[in-house]
Amino acid sequence: MSRCVDSLVLCWGALNRNQLGLNPSLLMMILLWQGNLFAQTNWPFTPPTKPVLPEVVHQGRVTNEIDRFILQALEKKGWQLTESAERRVLIRRLFFDLIGLPPSPEEVKAFLQDKRPEAYAQWVDRLLDDPRHGERWAKFWLDLARYADTAGYEGDPDLPHAWRYRDYVIDAFNNDKPYDLFIREQIAGDEFAEIMGAGELPEVEPEKNVAMTFLRLAPFTEPRGDETRHELLSEMTSTVSSVFLGLTVGCAKCHDHKYDQIPTRDFYRMKAFFNTVQLMPPERGDAYQIGGSLPAAFYRTGEESWATSRREEIQLQQKSFDTLRKKFATRMRNQSPDTQSEMPDEAFLESWIDQQNPPNLTAEERTQYYELKHLNRFATQQLRRLEPRAMSLRHSFGPPYEPGVPVTHVMIRGEHDHPGEPVQAGFLSCITGNTEPATIRLDPFKRWPTRSRRMALANWIASPNNPLTARVMVNRIWMHHFGRGLVRTPSDFGALSGGPSHEKLLDWLALRFIEEGWSLKAMHRLMVLSSTYRQGSTPINPQASIDDPDNVWLSHFNRRRLEAEAIRDQVLSVSGRLNPERYGLPIFPSLPDGIEERVKYSKSKWATSQGPEARKRSLYIYQQRTLTMPFLQSFDGLVCEDSMPRRSQSVTPLQALEMYNGQLVEDEAPHFANRVIHEAGNEAERRIDHAFLIALSRRPDKDEQRMLIPLARTEAGMVRLARILMNLNEFVYID
Repeated sequence: MSRCVDSLVLCWGALNRNQLGLNPSLLMMILLWQGNLFAQTNWPFTPPTKPVLPEVVHQGRVTNEIDRFILQALEKKGWQLTESAERRVLIRRLFFDLIGLPPSPEEVKAFLQDKRPEAYAQWVDRLLDDPRHGERWAKFWLDLARYADTAGYEGDPDLPHAWRYRDYVIDAFNNDKPYDLFIREQIAGDEFAEIMGAGELPEVEPEKNVAMTFLRLAPFTEPRGDETRHELLSEMTSTVSSVFLGLTVGCAKCHDHKYDQIPTRDFYRMKAFFNTVQLMPPERGDAYQIGGSLPAAFYRTGEESWATSRREEIQLQQKSFDTLRKKFATRMRNQSPDTQSEMPDEAFLESWIDQQNPPNLTAEERTQYYELKHLNRFATQQLRRLEPRAMSLRHSFGPPYEPGVPVTHVMIRGEHDHPGEPVQAGFLSCITGNTEPATIRLDPFKRWPTRSRRMALANWIASPNNPLTARVMVNRIWMHHFGRGLVRTPSDFGALSGGPSHEKLLDWLALRFIEEGWSLKAMHRLMVLSSTYRQGSTPINPQASIDDPDNVWLSHFNRRRLEAEAIRDQVLSVSGRLNPERYGLPIFPSLPDGIEERVKYSKSKWATSQGPEARKRSLYIYQQRTLTMPFLQSFDGLVCEDSMPRRSQSVTPLQALEMYNGQLVEDEAPHFANRVIHEAGNEAERRIDHAFLIALSRRPDKDEQRMLIPLARTEAGMVRLARILMNLNEFVYID
């Protein structure tokens, strides 16, 4: 506050005297900018207050409280909500928003025929209870968590147990884990137990150990001592702050934040909460030295038996390959007595296998050999992933076993070897209004002085009294449902965010979120039941298109393109070949032109599978930081290096090429055509009708029906029809 006032005084004096030698209009701009900063000083650092619900003229458009806030703002401008979307548009929008997949023709028909007033709400509840809901919304969180299955940098080493965090997030959303608990588990899952006696520390619950993978997901290069630890803890500080608090605290690492009230000292006071973090030492043979894992038993029902079965399957494949090699080696020796080695060099053996007509070797045996060789190549990697462990961390045990709580210093200019004044762990002064050290609750015997630091931070973040946490999360949910957040920068609620478009609505949502027990599903339900959400996407207010081109005031629904993963999943869904299996190891769909073998600095980790496993949802695709699946990359689905609060939305020729003749569409279009033929029969009109229902959740109009009849009469024409439907804007955009 005082710095803003000082800046205003400075600018005013300079404007009067022009001591800075600048153009007066430029000085005025500076003054206005500083004034805007001053005006925003209190928001968002003051607690939300429950606003009075607005009175509106168009009462008939009010479904719930959200509509009152939106309508009031529109009516002040002389505008109103657009008419409700057609029901066939609404069901498709709802399915993609809540489960990320299109409705089946049967579901579309059931929805259109059910005219009961409560029908829509019942469909919302049904989709929120669908286990596919967690798969849909987990991806948005994994982007925030900078999730990947590799560590990045040169070599891009494997993070063999990261996939368990992905499954933890799916469970959290499906089970509607309270968001405050979700926060605590990811920041301090190992510090839940209350230590009141002098005994040993209790074991950490496996699920909570897996949850703390969140802190380990940043790219990691080979260790360089104090420098790497400084970067590691600084990254944790920045990510926790941006994800949970919506503040760019990381900007204060080297200097006071240029726009927000976050001094460098506060960055290092926050960093001090992590200064007892202990990574396990690298496993033997880990050339990249990225740090080890911790035991975490499989805890989901049936997961242990599944892992055992997978291990046995892989070990059997290894044994089968070894047996086959020995059998072929024997045949080769019988053909070429000069070959003395019991197990000849693999290249030599394969040169014999690849002969045009090797005696006593069938084409089926040759195919079996190379299939088993491919599986065997990645067997060790897969077996590591099936160990009951987590890419987690713990607090150091402290004296006499390990070092105690280290002193945290402000690092001048952010340099690891340039310490300044010492600081103690403390919360952000822009929120608390003070710089007092945080209270760290220790056990009565003080046997574990390094414990509870992260839990103190997690409890403060997850407190209903924290003015930011609930606001930030409901804004993220709003952004994904409406295409734009009430605060347009979802991980930055600071001065550069421009503030909320509907401040009272955001406060009301934040308080409702807390009242609902931090239930994410309650927030989804509230938003998608509103009349604001159910609007059509065609504007009816002519002036709104001129005065509000970005539709900030929500006078109509924002048409938007599906994310890369949802597009791929939809292609597999309409072809009837989407594998519905949930959870488990990463999958490896085939990549074009063997690019997985040509990644710089890295031995291939892409264990390509051609079977049903490779057709699981895109959420399960192996996230390799040096190799993004080209189809997903073309639609802006990049593997995360940093926390990604929202995806970019490009429109490029590559997208059209991928949808027209890319490998995925090339593979799935014939299956889509065959599905339609099988389900609709031989009549051309019925085929077209059914294909449209599957792909677009609607029936064709008369012109579409007439133009497409020649294609629908033959099997080859149906493949062309399938490709046409998947290339419509309507297929990849949601109204």
